[in-house]
Amino acid sequence: MLKHLIGVEISPLRSALIFSYIGGILLVVIGLTFALPSTWVIFKDDFPGEGGFPWILASVGLIRILFTYLFARGIKFLYYLIILLSVVKVLELFVASSAESLGFAIWYVILTGIPEILLFISIFSSKAREELKSL
Repeated sequence: MLKHLIGVEISPLRSALIFSYIGGILLVVIGLTFALPSTWVIFKDDFPGEGGFPWILASVGLIRILFTYLFARGIKFLYYLIILLSVVKVLELFVASSAESLGFAIWYVILTGIPEILLFISIFSSKAREELKSL
């Protein structure tokens, strides 16, 4: 899938790991963007309390990056947790964009949904399953 972009053939399982890293980094960046003081993003007024939701996004992104790294180092059962986190993220896309403005829904779904879809395409391919069995 990434052959035309970088010129080198990468296996579907490695492509899925790359997309998982990208998704985790995007979650961290979006969470920190909403959590830290800014003049163009005002998020604390939308939720009552201390505004912990952005920190949850950033924490889930860090956990996802950690799980992806540990799977790449050889801990096989994290493969299923990476898939579970991606499924939860796809479900969260619909929930997060349903109560927001159209502009937010469009950029959030496009920015965070594309890596998830590419991850699913890569990770559920038959070549990726064969590579996982051979590890």
